[in-house]
Amino acid sequence: MTSDTIIPAILPKDAQDLVDKVSGLPNEVPIFHLDVLESDVWAPVSKDFEVHLMVDFPEEFVERWIDRGARRVIVHKLGGKVLEARSRVELGLAVEMHIPLEQVFGDIAQVDFVQIMSIAEIGEQGHPFDERAFDRIREVRNKFPQMPICVDGGVSGENYQILREMGVSRLIVGSHFKDLWNSLTKE
Repeated sequence: MTSDTIIPAILPKDAQDLVDKVSGLPNEVPIFHLDVLESDVWAPVSKDFEVHLMVDFPEEFVERWIDRGARRVIVHKLGGKVLEARSRVELGLAVEMHIPLEQVFGDIAQVDFVQIMSIAEIGEQGHPFDERAFDRIREVRNKFPQMPICVDGGVSGENYQILREMGVSRLIVGSHFKDLWNSLTKE
């Protein structure tokens, strides 16, 4: 395991919660995944981060998060300002379970990586892994053999090894992060 394979997901309630959760991460974790809903929760932090803009209009938010220091930006839909941001950060496309992959193949070709959402309902942590994600990973891998694939949602010790064997580059882990991290760092 490398420390950039497993990325802890943080969905803060407020600025202090963000600071507390980031300060509670192991020192070896080089980057965390910040889930952003429509409300703007932010506090300067001392660790690198990627931002997952789970918002209706990501083009209204992308520059703000780049200015705050995001190393990677993940969106659910592409547009002018979002695509322009690719010159400044790594850009990823998150694809929810209900979206047929064929519908977004054109968009996937325009980004640096794809993030397969592996839970049926996004926006909160603790949902179980949806095994349909395995077929979606295979489908993306077949169509885009060199594309880095991230998986977000329900990642745990039970599916970690399978996902790694499938060639998943990064695993975004929320509620199971501490258990998975501790089990892998003891090996």
